[in-house]
Amino acid sequence: MQREFEGKCVFIMGGTTGIGRAAAELLAERGARVALFGSDVSADQADANLDALPEDIPVFIGDGSQSAEVRAAVERTVQQFGGLDILINSAAVHPYGTALETPDHVWDRVMGVNVKSAYLTAHFGLPHLIARGGGAIVNVASNQGSANTAGLSAYATSKGALLAFTRTLAIDFGMHNIRANSVSPGPIDTPLLRIAAEKFGKGRDRQAVYGEWSESVPIRRIGMPREIAEVIAFLASDRASYVTGADYAADGGLLAKLGF
Repeated sequence: MQREFEGKCVFIMGGTTGIGRAAAELLAERGARVALFGSDVSADQADANLDALPEDIPVFIGDGSQSAEVRAAVERTVQQFGGLDILINSAAVHPYGTALETPDHVWDRVMGVNVKSAYLTAHFGLPHLIARGGGAIVNVASNQGSANTAGLSAYATSKGALLAFTRTLAIDFGMHNIRANSVSPGPIDTPLLRIAAEKFGKGRDRQAVYGEWSESVPIRRIGMPREIAEVIAFLASDRASYVTGADYAADGGLLAKLGF
């Protein structure tokens, strides 16, 4: 398993930070050639130290909801790598608000980043997977796509859409030996969760907020990006060769509970 992705070429949308970044590092450790697409990381994603990445990992900074930008990144990746085998979609924004509180431009932005970026990655990446005789797509959804808490109207809707999109990919492209699956994380220590801790923590230390939130998680802790990356790696690997159209909950047991 140490080099199970040797010779595989991977494109990760949302790969510069959080879960996408952890997946990039893990797959590269196991032999994959990895290309990353991310947004401008200077503002609110301080853990995305791009200088720490190996020099042979191409990084594209842009807007994943823009067709021309995603197409150019995929084409340049294929030119450099010679093809693609695996697509991973991990881009996300996480605003708070009910349907009444969410402005339409915020709603559109959430759908653009959380859903359209996955569609564009698949739209431009699939021909290259088909040309290689098959491959794998892994979409990072959320347990909010299946069960919801209050005040996450746009985010939860986008993740539900991503689950449905994953199933359509599995159905439509299985004949090409392409598998499509999703992973639905719960609370994971990413920049998005840290922003939430600051927003709702009322001035308390982040770890104190995490400790309080952990009380609602059966496993009693917040997850780490590497743990979700391990699930992504499994779904992208030949170990999951008969798994497609599935969603893997990696949420510490939250969805097993009756209520959060």
